[in-house]
Amino acid sequence: MRRMLLAVSALVLSAAPMFAQGKLVMEKRLWVLRSSGEMVEYDPSTFAAKQTVKIPVEASQSPQSIAINRLGQILFAPAVSLPLAESDTQSPHKLWFWNGRTATAIDLGLKREVTTTGSNQAVTESAPAVYLSADGQHLFWFASQARRLQREDVDLSVTVEWQAWRTDTNGAGREDLASVKLPECRCPTGTCEESCPFGVVWIPNNGVADFFLMTQFVAGKTEPVYKASALYKEDGGKWTATPLADALRRVGDAAAGGAVVVEAIPDTGCCGWSNQSNDQTLVRNNGKTITVFDERASYKNADYDVSFYTSTAQLSPELDAVAMTVVATAEVNQPIELSEQGQADPEESKQIRKALTELPAVEVRTLSDAPHRVAFLPHATLVGWLNERELLIVEDHMLVTYNVSTGTRRRSNVRVEDAAHVFLR
Repeated sequence: MRRMLLAVSALVLSAAPMFAQGKLVMEKRLWVLRSSGEMVEYDPSTFAAKQTVKIPVEASQSPQSIAINRLGQILFAPAVSLPLAESDTQSPHKLWFWNGRTATAIDLGLKREVTTTGSNQAVTESAPAVYLSADGQHLFWFASQARRLQREDVDLSVTVEWQAWRTDTNGAGREDLASVKLPECRCPTGTCEESCPFGVVWIPNNGVADFFLMTQFVAGKTEPVYKASALYKEDGGKWTATPLADALRRVGDAAAGGAVVVEAIPDTGCCGWSNQSNDQTLVRNNGKTITVFDERASYKNADYDVSFYTSTAQLSPELDAVAMTVVATAEVNQPIELSEQGQADPEESKQIRKALTELPAVEVRTLSDAPHRVAFLPHATLVGWLNERELLIVEDHMLVTYNVSTGTRRRSNVRVEDAAHVFLR
């Protein structure tokens, strides 16, 4: 019996490192998009090339339309927005899906129908947005189906029904998940997008698992309006919406089933002005709000028409820190004008110009009650967290790891166009 127990113990002990190693590999996968139309996977520990996937040439020119999950599935879904033109539905629009072995083209399902209603025209249209699932079993589809009344190509009103559904990875077997029918909305400017809300979603980088966020968003004429947001969660196969207390603006990251959200508050500047309000980045954690970036507090730039803001933000794996890329609306060698209500201040102007020489920069702050900066990396952009201690960043077009605890760097020989062409999953 003792010999058997020893054998079993040895088996468990020998299996544990293999399991840990397997988990480590699954936790982070690194892909780089090449202009040649190839997606190359690298080992994030050694930066050795592992495999290459040929993707459509147009995908290499639109990294924002590419999604990759931790399983290595790749989706290229060209963005198509409302209102649709007649030509949009006359030519096929297909998404490209790589399942890890083979590629498939799936029809995007654009819809535009025109009927006569009295002296008006009724235009019914839909342009789905498609996302990967985290488990690799489904594709998730979201669309605002709009029925707008027009007269002589001028919008009069619109009724929008936002819909969410999922299919298998071939685009078949539709399963409806949720829908919201918004009240009829008048369009006083003649363009409904300027005054009426449409549903937009935020999806985790790794694809849809058990939650996503939906916001009723008005593009607006001079600035966007965020009407309301809801957290959709899956439990036992059923998706349920929970309205949020405040509408979310630009979501950077979310975790813990949507209980923790990183939100950027963009500048309200319009009509040629860049700096008319205070850019902030907030972390909303189970009803508690932590400010991790405050433009006016950090840069004292109220008098000048240059805005500092975070272009990306990601939570650490343990949710105790957030890393952000800080950028600005002005370049180092450009003239800086006064803001709309600004007063000339030579010292303020000097500090702004000095700050611009450091951007873009990666900043890391803790998520304590009084967040403090633990790292600031000039001339860098964020890719993501490799683990609780290490970041992957881009410096001078090269991939670099940075240890937040020790301040040490590990430089690779992998050259990239920019951080948008790098996918860390």
